[in-house]
Amino acid sequence: MLIQRLLTKQQQKLTELTAQSQLEQQLLLIRKQQLSEASLSFIGSTPGLMLSFCAGCLFQLRHNSAVKMMRSLVGFRWITRLIG
Repeated sequence: MLIQRLLTKQQQKLTELTAQSQLEQQLLLIRKQQLSEASLSFIGSTPGLMLSFCAGCLFQLRHNSAVKMMRSLVGFRWITRLIG
């Protein structure tokens, strides 16, 4: 009788956790879709196109010594900010 009561409690807890997990999965899916829509709208906007163009230009100049120096300086600043 005690074992049966414990089993029913565990089954109830399992069903609650399963329902909670399903709700969280649905919420994550909705957030993923919202993020996808927001990123697609940003990419099509003027700032998104400018950012994409600048990134493409910098990618073509990735072997330039000035770009390498800037990249190393910015990287070093981020490291010092994280440590300090």
